[in-house]
Amino acid sequence: MPNPYNYHFDQTTQSYHFSTKNDIEYRVAFIVDHTFSAVSGLEIENVYQIIIDKVSDNLEKFDSQVSATIQTIVNAFFVNSQNAMIYVCDDKDNKGEKRFNVFQRWYQKSNFTDFIMKVDNVIVCNSNDTDYTLYSSLLYHQDNTNKETILELYQTIQDILNEK
Repeated sequence: MPNPYNYHFDQTTQSYHFSTKNDIEYRVAFIVDHTFSAVSGLEIENVYQIIIDKVSDNLEKFDSQVSATIQTIVNAFFVNSQNAMIYVCDDKDNKGEKRFNVFQRWYQKSNFTDFIMKVDNVIVCNSNDTDYTLYSSLLYHQDNTNKETILELYQTIQDILNEK
């Protein structure tokens, strides 16, 4: 596996930052996600949505060090075994499935598949007679004491979104 880029945590933006060899800047943030608490009426803690933002507008050629860096950041996130992470790849730009497949490859090639479990959920939402697709995944540590509740709620998201 390639060496990850050096990254730092920015207190102001509450996100991790790194730049590639081609001066492309990335930000990675873990935002508290209240979806499970809101739909269940329970206080479900330590569920975050990961946001990966390519700050620079330049086109990036394939760079395996980007995925290595993100894997390192995600690995550090799961030092707390009670953390769970959701990512959503919106398909409004018709690139959601492509990003979803990239995440799948990153996970499969990662060094944490033995202790971080991944569940996918492709959600088809009906809104004002228009269907759109959200490609999502839930990652959680095998030792997470809330994993049964989190999994149950994650599987009901499509029904809940379509009721709204």
